[in-house]
Amino acid sequence: MKNSDPAVKKALEPISDPTNEELAEAAAAIEQAAQSESDSFVYVHTFSRPFQWEGKSYDKLTFHWDALTGADHLEIEFEMMKQGKTLVVPEFTGEYLCGMAVRACDELRNIAPPSQKNVVRALPLKDFTAICNRARNFLLRSESLPETEGNGS
Repeated sequence: MKNSDPAVKKALEPISDPTNEELAEAAAAIEQAAQSESDSFVYVHTFSRPFQWEGKSYDKLTFHWDALTGADHLEIEFEMMKQGKTLVVPEFTGEYLCGMAVRACDELRNIAPPSQKNVVRALPLKDFTAICNRARNFLLRSESLPETEGNGS
């Protein structure tokens, strides 16, 4: 949950002798912030310094995690198997998260496939881990979505 959200900050402040209405408002603000964060399937990674690759400069990369499909999962797994690597838990396998990033990134779609993964691997460590953490968070969040008719559960 984003603690920089003013509604969340206010909701998390101690309330002396709260009324039922104040408690309900605080709970609603926290729930709304949590819901909006879990619905955020787009991540825009902004570099502190432009990233250079093959003569092109990138200020940011945009990832659409919700655009990934089962076919993407199978292709990532197949690529790993060709390299002699076994996929056990996607959320905690760097190679899998890297494959997700390649497939979800708008800017990398214009780069030839063999080079796409190399771009992600060439990112500064700070940026690489931030992007992989967002991919991991997406996977973990999607596993914990509430069971509803709308999400097929």
